[in-house]
Order: sequence, then C-alpha cells, then structure tokens
Amino acid sequence: MANKNEIPVWRQWLSEKLNPAQPSIAAKEPFASPSSIVAYENAYKDIEVVNRCVELIINALAEVPIIVEGSGPVKKVDILLNKRPNPFEDRVSFFRRAFLDFMIDGNAFFYHDGTHIYILPANDVEIVPDSKKFVSHYRFLLSNTDQFTYRQSARTDTSIVFDTNEVIHIKADSESSIYRGESKLKAVNKLVELYYSLIDFQRQFFKNNGIPGLVLETVHILSPKVKERLLDQWSKNYNPSGGGARHPAILDGGLKVSPFGQVKFSELDFENSVERIQQDIAKALGIPYVLLKSGNNANIAANQVIFYTHTVMPILEQFCSSFAHFFGNIDGNLIIRPDKNAISSLRADEKTQALYYSTLVNTGIITPNEARRGLRFPDLEDCDEIRIPQNITGSAVDPSKGGRPSSTEDEPTAAKEEEA
Repeated sequence: MANKNEIPVWRQWLSEKLNPAQPSIAAKEPFASPSSIVAYENAYKDIEVVNRCVELIINALAEVPIIVEGSGPVKKVDILLNKRPNPFEDRVSFFRRAFLDFMIDGNAFFYHDGTHIYILPANDVEIVPDSKKFVSHYRFLLSNTDQFTYRQSARTDTSIVFDTNEVIHIKADSESSIYRGESKLKAVNKLVELYYSLIDFQRQFFKNNGIPGLVLETVHILSPKVKERLLDQWSKNYNPSGGGARHPAILDGGLKVSPFGQVKFSELDFENSVERIQQDIAKALGIPYVLLKSGNNANIAANQVIFYTHTVMPILEQFCSSFAHFFGNIDGNLIIRPDKNAISSLRADEKTQALYYSTLVNTGIITPNEARRGLRFPDLEDCDEIRIPQNITGSAVDPSKGGRPSSTEDEPTAAKEEEA
C-alpha cells in the first residue's frame, strides 16, 4: 500500500524538469544556514520602540482568523489553523511565537506530523538545497548533543533531519538568498546603533551633571602625585553623581575653578533627536508613528487602514500561501486566506454594509442567508432561495421608481370601447 504522503512519480519528474537552472542555484548556496540574530534580539529586548513596534505587528497578526475553503481536508486544516494546532498549545500563543520568529529571524518553520503542527525554532533550522528539486531536506541543529531523541540514531548526532513533506516554511524577503529570509529588523540596524549611541551619550551627560568638564587653575607647579591625589579627592567630594553635590569646595594655594564649556541640556535637543529616530524605526517597520503616540488624532482611522493594508495583510498572505501550498499538495485543492471582515479597520460601517447586502438580496444576486453570513448573522430557514424582483418594468415617468406604469385617464374609455 502506497504512503499517502509520498509524492507521485509524475509530480517528481515534473518538479525536476521545471527549472533547468536549479543545479546552478543549488551550487551557489549548498547550505542555507541560520544567520546571527543576537543584535536583533537585543534590540527587541532593550529598545522600547522596537519592542512596541514588533508587539503591535504580532498583536494585529494574531487577531485575524484564517478562512479555509475548497476541496480536501478543509475541516481538519481549519481546526489546525483556527482552533487547536496541537494538544499542548492554544492558537494565539502558538502563532505569536511563529510571528516573532518571522520578525526577528525572517523565517518561520512548522513541523506537521500528519495530525498536528508544531513550531521549529527558526534560528536552529538549516535548509539543504537540492540540485534537481528546490529543497532536499531540513536539518534542525541541536544545541545539546547529549540529549537523545527518537529521531536520532545515536547520541553523537548534532541534527535532526526532516523531509520536505513534513516542514512548512514561511520566508521573508532577502536579497542574498532564495532559501532563507532575513530579519525585519535588519532595515533598522543602523538606526538602532545610532539610538544606542545617543542614549549612552545622554546617560554620561547626566552622570557628569550636565557639565562636560572643569579646569583647575593654580599658579604653582604640582607634581604628578599631587595632581592625581587632587583629582581623586575632587571627584569623590564634589561629584554630583557620587553624592557630593552639596559639599562646599575649599580652594587654597591660588587654586581656581574655570569652566571648560557652557552646555545646557535644552541646547543638546535630546528629546527631538530620540523621537526622530523612533519615527524612522517605526516607518521602517511599516507602522504609522501616530499609532505609537497617545492621545486622539483626527486621521488615526486612516493610519490604521494603512497599517493593516500594507504591513499586516502582506505577512498574513505569505503564511496563508505557504499553508495552502503544503496542505493542498497532500490532498485536494485548498484556498486559505485571511478573513478581512474580522478586521474592524478594513470593514465598512454597519449602515453601508446593510445597504450593500440589502441591495444584492432585493435585486436577486444573492440569497438572504448569504447576506446574513456577510453580516455575521446565523442562517435562517427558508432563506436559501434567490428573490425575483417584482418591479422590473419601471415607470414611464421616473425609471428609478419600480412597479407598473401609472394608469392614464384614457384607459377606462379604451376599455369601454373594447367591451362595446
């Protein structure tokens, strides 16, 4: 008996013949190994605007349900993607981890055991290209080689091998590889470095109490030891950050204090510089900056539409396309897409929707139950038939008014003549 997950011979032959350039492509990238994402992880943990932007995208992605239609295992896939991906995780926490991998690493990997789906940490998965097919297999790199698992043949194994019919791969864009995506935070790497430098300078500025430096003047020539001792005592007794701000300074022997520079905090423009970098980071990640600021804004609804249309929906389309390709190859032809009607920002107001669906029902285009589904109401009995419009004749005076044309005064006379 043939394995149901086994790819037919004709499909293998077809996939091998589709791209004659595949041997050259695979030779250029023998192994698509994970890249270092330490800098992106630190930015996500340390910088509040990066953390907030990533969380905002993940929150928006996780709240949108997925519609599964077509032929094949529709009910099974719908349960996996919308209700229970596996016995140990709920849908929201499961997909939040996958979306976080996609944002930080640029890739998301799912393992399908035939019944459930599980997440493979993206930065531990290596892709092995094939000279004929696109991908030969996937390797999960083990960090602890002493731990024995059922997929390992010996305790010395350093990886677990997965077939292509077991792994669902969602890849972000990359200019250097066609197999692995790159982190969404790569575009803000330079801004993150500038942000770190600005915050470090601001921290040192406050430690020095906003004074770049002082010059101690004396008419006497001091030995190196006396200079060192004098500077040490001055930093201990009169440094504001060390608790000596209120200590009086006693200067003798002709010692004078001369300010080295007159710099005020307001002149450094820290607040505007930090906010400008935050705006650039938000824009690079596809988030209108007004969504990160508190308070009311007149165009916040329009910015939410832009955020969902140009940032959230493209990512969801990538995930849905990969799911449809994987589960559709197993059995049937599935159509998997995000439910845009579940997004309040992309949904028309209730009055407009009601007028739209009532027009379609009254003109005989859709059934009342189809309109109720569009308005997210349950079906009713005896409402699955098309309504045939009765006012299709129109009016001779005003075509916008349906119904039978109005009778004229000559009609009764003509009727009487006919009777005679």
